[in-house]
Amino acid sequence: CIYCRVFVKDENLEGKISATQVKRKWENLKQKYKDLKCPQTGVSTEDGEVTAASWKWYSVLDEAKGGRPSITPPNLIASSGPGVAVTSPSSVRSTSARTGRKRKDIEELICEMEEKEAEREKEAVEREERRWREMVEREERRERERQEQEERREREAREREERRDREMREREERRDRETKEREERFLQLFAKEI
Repeated sequence: CIYCRVFVKDENLEGKISATQVKRKWENLKQKYKDLKCPQTGVSTEDGEVTAASWKWYSVLDEAKGGRPSITPPNLIASSGPGVAVTSPSSVRSTSARTGRKRKDIEELICEMEEKEAEREKEAVEREERRWREMVEREERRERERQEQEERREREAREREERRDREMREREERRDRETKEREERFLQLFAKEI
């Protein structure tokens, strides 16, 4: 819609606002239009408040919202003479149709922006879920690695303990053998001496 694009461009909001914000802005503009169209009685505009005549969006909204041109052409009476312009119902209808299309364009733009916003929100949720899954997978992987490392340490400690036990038994067996051999030699020497 031209009016929305003009508004977004005039306010330097291109690429900066969401569909929800545009819709909220549209609702605020409609409310301000209604307030200016039927102002409260007894309210003065001497303090510089905006009026229907001074608000730059009034005529645009009046045309879009009211479904009629912002300037209502007068009905002229043909009795003034030949060549006098008379408004035809078809010119008023074509303007009405144009403003109806403009209103429809604004509504379509808002719907389109809402759809884009919903798509962005869906993508954001999917990204968040993907990040969560990756985080859980990383945590599970770390836990598995920690358990494997712990099991490896326990296995290595067990192996060291078994090796020490084996070496100690071998030393004891060697000492026993050596002691036995010494005793046998001593007994042999003692037997020879007698």
